[in-house]
Amino acid sequence: MRLRCPQCGSKGFFSSWFKVAERCPQCGIASDRVAGHFVGAVGFNTIFSFGMLLIVLLLGTWAMYPDIRVIPLLAICFATAIVMPILFWPFSQTLWMAFDLAWRPADEAELDPRHTMGS
Repeated sequence: MRLRCPQCGSKGFFSSWFKVAERCPQCGIASDRVAGHFVGAVGFNTIFSFGMLLIVLLLGTWAMYPDIRVIPLLAICFATAIVMPILFWPFSQTLWMAFDLAWRPADEAELDPRHTMGS
């Protein structure tokens, strides 16, 4: 969640908010370990964003009850639906890669030899 490499914890894993570097500058692990690797991050982002949208909808309904103003509530929900996926995108990338590394630990062939020499 600190936007660092899930393998070694170093900075520089992102080249911009929306772009993960091709490889970690420290350990050399590829950000896209297999074809379609980003689909897991999209899934995490979708689950998180829908969860936040549900929370906003429930809290908004609760706060406005019994005179629920639909237009303002929809406007807040719409803003949440647009902003949350953008804000959470880099976190979903590193979170998904951390899960992937937990399920399929990196082997030495995936890492920079300078990083594995001390291990």
